[in-house]
Amino acid sequence: MHKILEFQVVVLAAGKGSRMPDVGGSVSKCLLPVGPYPVLWYPLKLTNNLIFSDVMIVVLDEDKSNILNALEKCPLKIKYELIVIPSEEDWGTANSLKHVSARINTDLLVISGDLITNINLNDVLNLHRKHDACVTTLFFNNGPEEWIELPGPKTKSKPDRDLVCIDKETERLVFLASASDFEENVTIPRLLVKKYDALSIYSRLLDAHVYVMKHWILDYIVDSEKFTSIKGEVVPYIVKKQLTKPNNLVEKKGTSEKNAEINKGIFDYAIETGYERKIREISAYNDHKHGNKGVYFNDTLRCYAHIPSKNTFAIRVNTLSSFYLSNNKVLSKWQDLTGSSLFERFHPNSEVKTKQIDDNCTVGEKTIINEKTSVKNSFMGSNCNIENKVRLTNGILMNNVTIKESCVLQDCVVYTGATVGTNCSMQYCLIGPHHLVPESTKSNHQLHAETTDNMITLG
Repeated sequence: MHKILEFQVVVLAAGKGSRMPDVGGSVSKCLLPVGPYPVLWYPLKLTNNLIFSDVMIVVLDEDKSNILNALEKCPLKIKYELIVIPSEEDWGTANSLKHVSARINTDLLVISGDLITNINLNDVLNLHRKHDACVTTLFFNNGPEEWIELPGPKTKSKPDRDLVCIDKETERLVFLASASDFEENVTIPRLLVKKYDALSIYSRLLDAHVYVMKHWILDYIVDSEKFTSIKGEVVPYIVKKQLTKPNNLVEKKGTSEKNAEINKGIFDYAIETGYERKIREISAYNDHKHGNKGVYFNDTLRCYAHIPSKNTFAIRVNTLSSFYLSNNKVLSKWQDLTGSSLFERFHPNSEVKTKQIDDNCTVGEKTIINEKTSVKNSFMGSNCNIENKVRLTNGILMNNVTIKESCVLQDCVVYTGATVGTNCSMQYCLIGPHHLVPESTKSNHQLHAETTDNMITLG
């Protein structure tokens, strides 16, 4: 298989998991366990399937060593480089792109570090190539997120929703906005209705945070200095600008301290240097039925959105719900996700002494599961110790966890370094990092973590 040289890949894995419970603060979001591997392994596996020549992973500087150690233990054949950004600063995704911009000399493919899917990325790349788009995005239409009872205190959360408008025939992305920007009524520009005969408006799509971009867009992001977020600012801005033409813009010119031109408009960057326009002019191809208009309505900016079939598996691990659901689904989807069977559910250096463990479990390195213990549909990290007569069902145990004798845990998430004392019975609980649960504790839908003045203290 030939390497793909026309795109460089940037995987954004510096998110701090603001939608995840604070109790998990000592674990980077991209290192949360999903099945036998960390979350970050799954988007890297996507790029591994296509053999890109250059993959950059943007991470927080405080996480670099942990991420390197974790990825060294994962089956990956790609060549990747970790690029660090400051942990103490609140950088957005556009800021991260600016940081790596000097390393990028081709068009680029941006992938979120929390995406798990079985899609073939070639479908997105080919749509981008076909129309010579400036931006191509990826959405999934899998319906409402599956309801699942979650561990921890019961809360009500309102999911973020986007309004996405796409031309059915061409997959042209013509309108994109957050639903929270509108109170009751949504106004669609009249020009869109004139241009496109069959528009579809969606409000429940899953945004994959996958973007294929022309290199000049990166130049524009760097020079404009007004963007911090790709999803919230850059892409909606470019989608909106499709409706305008270069000769309709009045640009204000000025000079910076270095006498460089500032306030350049986006059309000053969207310059075709090859024969693309001439080829379109002599081609018989047209993407619409309005014969008196040129192909693409002579639009300089063109954005597209790929929506795969509804049976495509996709989830972004950015909330407790998606984290829990992804672990619930990952083994049943393993063949589709990876193209191979999972032959090694138990690490060779683990000790599994019980026979009461089902096929929906994985066991990490140097983890010990003692005799007379029952384990069902659970995932155990490295260096865990599960003592005798424990019953563990639908559990997620991170690294260095100890479960003492005669405990019963159902639908619990136990974070790094925690210990559950003897004879505890816990259902749907979150147990924070390095927390000690006293023996004989009975608990349901509770958060157990070190606290000071009723505030969670991260381990």
